[in-house]
Amino acid sequence: MANNSLYPPSPENVPPGLTDPTSEYKMQTLLVLFALALFFMVYFGVMFFCVAYSVWATWFLLFSRIRLGILHLVPMFFVPPLIILFIYLVKNLFKFERAEKEFRIEIFPDEHPKLFEFIEKVCEETGAQTPKHVFIDYEVNAAAILDTTSFFHLFLPSRRSLLIGLGLLNAINLTEFKALLGHEFGHFSQKGTKIGSYIYTSWRIAYQVIEGEDWFDRFVYGWSQLDARIGWPAYIVRGTLWVLKKMLGLLWYVLVFFNRSCSRQREFNADHFAVRVAGSDAPVHLLHRTYFAGSCFEQAISDLRIAMSHHLFTNDLFYHQSAAGKVIRRRNKGKDVRLEEPPTLPDDPNETTQVFDENDDKIAEMWSTHPSNYDREQNAKAHYIRTQFDERSPWLLFDNVEELRERVTFKFYRFYFKIPRDVILADPEEVQGFIDDEHSDRMYDSKYQGLYDYRNLVLKDIGDMAREGDQHPWSITDLADSHKALYTAEVKHRAQLYNKRIEELNLLNAIFNGWHRPKNDEIEFRGEIYDMDDAKRLHKKVDKEIKSDSGWLAEIDKKVFMTYFQMGMHINQEVAEELYRRYDFHLSVQDIWYELQSRNPPIQSAIGFLNSTDASNLQSHQFKEILNVFRDTHKVLRKMLKTSEDMKLPGLKNLPKANTLRPFLLNKELVEGVSKYEQSISTQWMNKLIGQFGEMKEKVDRIHYKSLAGILTLQEKIGDECVHRWAKLPGVQAM
Repeated sequence: MANNSLYPPSPENVPPGLTDPTSEYKMQTLLVLFALALFFMVYFGVMFFCVAYSVWATWFLLFSRIRLGILHLVPMFFVPPLIILFIYLVKNLFKFERAEKEFRIEIFPDEHPKLFEFIEKVCEETGAQTPKHVFIDYEVNAAAILDTTSFFHLFLPSRRSLLIGLGLLNAINLTEFKALLGHEFGHFSQKGTKIGSYIYTSWRIAYQVIEGEDWFDRFVYGWSQLDARIGWPAYIVRGTLWVLKKMLGLLWYVLVFFNRSCSRQREFNADHFAVRVAGSDAPVHLLHRTYFAGSCFEQAISDLRIAMSHHLFTNDLFYHQSAAGKVIRRRNKGKDVRLEEPPTLPDDPNETTQVFDENDDKIAEMWSTHPSNYDREQNAKAHYIRTQFDERSPWLLFDNVEELRERVTFKFYRFYFKIPRDVILADPEEVQGFIDDEHSDRMYDSKYQGLYDYRNLVLKDIGDMAREGDQHPWSITDLADSHKALYTAEVKHRAQLYNKRIEELNLLNAIFNGWHRPKNDEIEFRGEIYDMDDAKRLHKKVDKEIKSDSGWLAEIDKKVFMTYFQMGMHINQEVAEELYRRYDFHLSVQDIWYELQSRNPPIQSAIGFLNSTDASNLQSHQFKEILNVFRDTHKVLRKMLKTSEDMKLPGLKNLPKANTLRPFLLNKELVEGVSKYEQSISTQWMNKLIGQFGEMKEKVDRIHYKSLAGILTLQEKIGDECVHRWAKLPGVQAM
């Protein structure tokens, strides 16, 4: 290698046979091949029947000595449909599908020689063939991908290509990058996992047969809609196809079941390749950082979407992904260990750490394509080999890094946000300055003792409170005392208790609804251990405490409003009225926020159900339920948009000026609603409604934070002005 210093050393004490396929892996592979053989035996059997019957019917018509009059033509009646069916089956076998490349960029050795030398070295260590192509994109992912998935590659396997997601590369070090490549090349190495490419190619063909749809399918469907005298062959073909797909569908589920079991074994085996080139800790830390990188990436996209509404477009997506890490960890406050740094390795090289909890990411194993991170950690450390980490960034392997990051960023904008080609990209420092300014509205000053973190104000009728303050004003001394006592240590303590109870309620709610299963089915609650059956009782207990807290929050929110409203009256009427308008606007925003939040669980459940279910197999009651979810969501959006037309938008930082809130919430008109009598709803309509729901929800979240920040800022100005005015008055102490 031209620059050996960029290649982390490989462990020396790797046991022989570490990367050999296990007996369980071999058994799972044989089961997949058996399922594939059964699938194609039925498939080719139907094709053979089509040909054999057509040949026999033609021979019977032309050469048979048996003459049955008009009945002699009956066998030929089925020949046209069988020929069409045969063409359909053959067409699916030779359907040629290239790897998707819409947002990928291919890179070459002359552009990035250090990277390709690094790749060749990992290939040499793993015994894998060098990739046919190397692509990069913006995602938090990496993959060894097949270039094509046609029938020919059951017999002539396609060469693999490497895809490197820069969103992942941006969050890992050189050793973890080496482990990443070791894992990906392990999938297609020459020792044991070569069969994986055959399995994948066959699996893709099976998917095309059952789920694929193209011009031929649409032609047969259109033909069947014609007059019966013309469309009768299409009727038979469609009926036969329905039966065939149902039959193949059963075999398909068997194939999927065995393939997913085999897939988990392939992941275990590929992880052993990563251990072989980088040690046991590197692939585990890589998995840990992947979760954090994904969270940062999502935060960066959210930030850039807001910046985009102000015509700010960055030329470096990954600069903002890195910056988002600080926001994520500041918000996390150590609650989710997956968002923190991996634990430090012990001094003793024979000892290791436990990174993943056994119940962190458990799902129904029989349908999972990947083992849990906990199981993968146990697999990687079954024969523990200490990793010597090189903490440098893998960006060092690339040349012209700034240009490359800008190219990928532009691709990201074009593919993700569909921006025009002539958009001018700005320096990331300028865009991040705007983003940091935005985040300042969400991170309230520590003097508020956490009182306003992640909650709504508890105020019912500020009109009555304002009239009370106007008709029965407090004395200056009382206002000064109240102002001084608003955010005390007691408030901090009670606010912390309230926030802790909210966390407890969310956890118990997840356990109660089956979304989370605690370790050993034991609930650790306030220093005690409880059974799963206690979740409902504990949930009621915490909910009751939170309702009690809400009474206290209502009292302090009223005290804050009354104090600053009357202090504003001491400055002038306009200041008090502005504060009143801001509170009135904020409470209306809270109502919209609550309505949208209440629709999020059902809409997400509906999306999850549709993603896991064949839409063509929906039962009538299931469709009705899905239809009602989307119709109810549409009604809420329409109602909230109508409400926002009467809400005058106050001056808020980094928001465009508008007379009312309505133009800001949704750029376009709300999609038309659907009737409760609809028999079908299009994917395009659902996607548009989901997109508009997400847009409104995100914008209301932003307005919610900004509105409260605007109230607190104005109250600080009112407080400072009154403190300055009253400082020299007798009997009023400085605050």
